[in-house]
Formats: sequence, structure tokens, C-alpha cells
Amino acid sequence: MLKLLNPQRICANTTESRTSYASGAGFTEQLINIENHRVFVRTFGVPSNKAVICWHGFARNGSDFYAIASHLASQFFVICPDTPGRGLSDWVPKKNYNIIYYQLVAISLIKHFNIKERLHWIGTSMGGVLGMIMAADPNTRKYIDRLVINDVGPEVPQDAIQRIREYAAEKKIFKNLEESEKFFRQIYAPFGNLSEQEWQSLVAHSVRRLEDGNLTQHYDPAILEQFDAPQNQALAWAMFSSITCRILIVRGVNSDVLPEEIANRMVNSALRVERLDVQDAGHAPFLNTTLQIETILSFLKS
Repeated sequence: MLKLLNPQRICANTTESRTSYASGAGFTEQLINIENHRVFVRTFGVPSNKAVICWHGFARNGSDFYAIASHLASQFFVICPDTPGRGLSDWVPKKNYNIIYYQLVAISLIKHFNIKERLHWIGTSMGGVLGMIMAADPNTRKYIDRLVINDVGPEVPQDAIQRIREYAAEKKIFKNLEESEKFFRQIYAPFGNLSEQEWQSLVAHSVRRLEDGNLTQHYDPAILEQFDAPQNQALAWAMFSSITCRILIVRGVNSDVLPEEIANRMVNSALRVERLDVQDAGHAPFLNTTLQIETILSFLKS
């Protein structure tokens, strides 16, 4: 198998600086009908530019990409959907909460926005898994030009799966946003260096209001039912190895989802892989600091 002679690996040895790219950046919001359900999508930039799809993690939503999408918007058309069952998208039958259905949603979004050229994909955690599948599947690899995989690999350690399941499965009831903020600051501390404004936005987009006025997590509890399906590691690695587009792996140095040994294997398993290790972050870097944004931008433009 052909390899890059020197797969790029970037590691910051000091605490990253944080640049706020959000101020003054506009975006549009719309509900798109897919398979008789509505998918909420934010878009940044103009449709005539090359498209970038940003797909979030398992229990998150598209608002997580505000910082990087705002910065990319001057050069790209950035599409940030809420996966069905999350955020402002419709809840769907529980049998649809799986990667195959999300792949159908992704294809439908590409067709809805009439994207003719190959696009870039930035995927965090679950969104990274979906990106790998899109880039490997013979029926969809034609869509993907560059693939950014944020803190996930072809396999995920079982301890990490259990950790995520434990905090995501427990229905939390909050009396107000201040109470919910304490919870989310704790479980999402591994996201890394967030400003106070970013924390406030994250909390606001992480809850929904119940009929009694209390708050709870934003997602449909049914998404958990297929979360820990058995992993076929051999198939997953074969899939990853078949990807031919260029790949940038972003990894939190303290991540339990993408430990060092899996990241190393990824660099040596596919054709063209670059890598960014993010200090002071675990699972998953929030893609909001100067180093993260500029590295991704350089990768997408190269």
C-alpha cells in the first residue's frame, strides 16, 4: 500500500490560544424535509462556494461548529445539520437511529443543496464515523474530497463507550440554565479551551424545556438503544484502509475514545493521513482554537 513518506503530525507543546471567530458571522437556518421528517440545518457562507459538511457527535448537535463554520464561511459553503433526534431536528422512529439512516440523511442533504462538486467533510466522533463510511462506501466516496476526523477511529475502546453511555442515558432534570451549566461543564470539560461565551452557547443548545417548565437534555432518549451495538473491528479497519481521499485526524491528547495506539494505526493504515494532536483536550476537541481552525483550513485548501 502506498504511504506518505512523512505523514504530518502536529503537536502543540503549550496551551493553545483561542481566537473568537464567531462575532459578526451570519448564518441561515432552515428545516429540510427528508423521509417525511424535518432536519434542522444551519448554513454559513454562499452556496456558490465549495461545500463543507460538519457533522456532530452522538449526543450533540450542529451548533458545536459555530466557531469553525464562521471562520470557513468566507471561502466555503458550510452545512451544519442537527442529526435526527437531536437539537431542533425531528425525532424519528427508534429503528432509524443508526449510521445507515444518517448516511441516507447526508445523501439527501447533498442533493437538496444541489452540490455537484466533491465536498469536504468535518466529523466529530459519530460524525467522524459517518464521514469514514461516506468516504469508504463505493456508492458515496465520490462525494468526499477531504475528510477531517475529529477524535474517533475505526474502533472505540469499550470503556469509552460505557462512559458516554452512562452520562447520556441518565435523564437529567434541571430547574434552570445555571443548574444545567454545572452538569455540562463537568461532562464536556474534555472539549478543551472554551470561552465563557462558548460555554453559554453550548449549554443553551444542550437542553429542551419540558411541559412543567424544567429542562432536560436536548436529544431523544431513544438514540441510546443502538449506541453500543457490537463492533466489527476487522470490517471497520478494512473500511478505513479503503479510503482514498486525504484525511486529517484531530485527536485530543487525553482522549479515551481515540487513544494513541489507535491514532498511530490510523496514520499507517490509509493512503494519505495527516494528524493534529490537541493539548489540554480529551474527547473531543471543540475545533474552536487558533491552532485547530488554522490547521483545518490549511488542510482543506491544500
